Amino acid sequence: MEFFSRFKWAVPKAFSDAVYLCRFEEGDILYDTEKAYEDDWETGSKFIGHFLQVRYPTKAKGGTTENGCGVFNSNWNSEVRIDFYKKLKKVGVDQIHTTQGRLYSALWTGNLAVLEKDSAKPPIPLSVQDVNRSLEQTSEKAKKFSVGFPVFVMVRDLSNPVSREKYFKVLSKLTMHLENKSRILTPKDAGLIDYEIIAPTIEIAFFPMKGINVEELHELVKLAVYVPAKTAKKEMFRLAAHGSIFLNDEKILNGKNHIFS
Repeated sequence: MEFFSRFKWAVPKAFSDAVYLCRFEEGDILYDTEKAYEDDWETGSKFIGHFLQVRYPTKAKGGTTENGCGVFNSNWNSEVRIDFYKKLKKVGVDQIHTTQGRLYSALWTGNLAVLEKDSAKPPIPLSVQDVNRSLEQTSEKAKKFSVGFPVFVMVRDLSNPVSREKYFKVLSKLTMHLENKSRILTPKDAGLIDYEIIAPTIEIAFFPMKGINVEELHELVKLAVYVPAKTAKKEMFRLAAHGSIFLNDEKILNGKNHIFS
């Protein structure tokens, strides 16, 4: 079983929709240790410090929407009710009434106090769109991966089906021109300043190229992600909406990193 590695609690990737939309639903059970899933119950339960079961809201009908960021933000302050357990024993008689955002934050940080409504309100984590606007901060890391050719950098959200698909489309188009392979880093390791408030499902993908120039790389990314509308009168593709291209070459760009937008 695979887990989201940057959550303090054990959050299986099977909960991708719940994490992506910030909506945990009736019947969801989450543990503070991966051992609860990896071993038989008699063995694994010995390692559980806390776990919780969601009692409300009821399960929504329909599939995942592509408008995840807007739904995530609107769900952040919506109500969720949980039964909370310590050492397999229920804490209190009543359900805990809290918010989806507080539950998400508790699973992310391990700070259970955030479940209490009188505690400080947790901030909404930065999304793919937010991080994409800060990719210039990854230029130094991109330069380290470069072998004299451009590097394409993009944001990937492991809980977001659209983001995951986009990554694999880009990878498919760039594979033949990659220097070794793509590099996947945490926001902190990639050099992003606000890494502590970036959603824990987000990673930064670096694609170091060989044998092609900036314009050729730009065209390959465009072929991977851009589908023009049938009624479009002009090209609407903007690379900046999908990632950034960095190049460190004194002869071409006077030693400055270049963001192709």
